Amino acid sequence: MELAVRPEFYLNFAKFFYTTIVVLVFSYFLYLPKNGKKEYLLTNVMLSAIIFMICAFIRNVQLGLGFAIGIFAIFGIIRYRTVTISAREMTYLFLSVGIAAKNALVPSDFNYFTVVLSDTILVLLLWGIEAMLSRTSTMVRKLITYDNVDLITPEKETELKADLSTKLGITQIEKIKVGKVNLKESTARLEIYFIDKDERHTTTQE
Repeated sequence: MELAVRPEFYLNFAKFFYTTIVVLVFSYFLYLPKNGKKEYLLTNVMLSAIIFMICAFIRNVQLGLGFAIGIFAIFGIIRYRTVTISAREMTYLFLSVGIAAKNALVPSDFNYFTVVLSDTILVLLLWGIEAMLSRTSTMVRKLITYDNVDLITPEKETELKADLSTKLGITQIEKIKVGKVNLKESTARLEIYFIDKDERHTTTQE
């Protein structure tokens, strides 16, 4: 039996290849260099791939609108509940999904220059914001249990900052608040505010 390949198949394959390249470019060159997690590079590419395929099937098969919305709702329900996703990583995930869905649902007679232009604008906007944010400093707050209560007095603040910088690998400590002190165990609860230029630390919640 001879399998007939419709011309639209080649068009969808070209759009799929193009979309994958776009997602790879902003994931590898924009997300990964700024302390991005390698596993999210895989997530961005594969999520965009499956979304593209789903949208392509929705477009070529007569499915009801409710069914189509239900498919996308599955991803909203899952929402990677097993891990905590930062706002930046969630932004890249939504961007991957959005570009994949947009490119897959473009009609065959559409002006594809507009598609390329829209993707270029999104990537350039992303690059511009990342470049702007890289020039700003982030204030981080950390709560720790400190084991040298001899240094928590005001007159030894300089020594305390030096010790914390050495132990935690941080610099530019702006403020230190002393909380609960346990004299029996010689520990104190400290609230530290410092500038994190490399964005290696996250703010500690209460």
